Amino acid sequence: MKNKELIKLMQSEFDVGESLQNIFEKYKSEDIKTKKLAYFVGTLKDKALIKKHKIANNILIVLMGLFTILAALSGYAMGLEVTPNTPIYWVAVAIIPMIFLYGFIKHNYPTYVAYSMLIITQLPKSFHNVGGDIVPNIIGLLISLSTIIFVWYLKSKLFPYMGFLGPKKNADKQYFIFLN
Repeated sequence: MKNKELIKLMQSEFDVGESLQNIFEKYKSEDIKTKKLAYFVGTLKDKALIKKHKIANNILIVLMGLFTILAALSGYAMGLEVTPNTPIYWVAVAIIPMIFLYGFIKHNYPTYVAYSMLIITQLPKSFHNVGGDIVPNIIGLLISLSTIIFVWYLKSKLFPYMGFLGPKKNADKQYFIFLN
């Protein structure tokens, strides 16, 4: 069975009320590595958690919508300086925030991690003009940090069994899904 089919099957079982631990135990006997299985089970979408944190996710979606508009406008401005074919630049610069926006709407775990990682890797660019006007640098840094913290907070609430890049383990090196 392919990974996507397996995840769909697990999600349908979880949606009808099967516990994460039972799903984990059921598929443990199949030829799937324990860490991979724990990842699949830990990233299942819990409708109760999604409903509980709907307002926070909607705030994130609005922010990503604003970032997308800002990226599209900056892409348009860059395109005007380079060539008259500005729609190409407009779309090229706006496509990345649109992909993240789609992932946040679909409550996709890798989207939350990828967005946080991308923003973290871009933080050093916040200091490119430190000797110049410091207020815009500080504002940009604060926006970036608050966005990272907010996305990470939401990720930890929607996917409580997932750590930084994989499923969480307890002190006995067992995945938390065992303890559900």
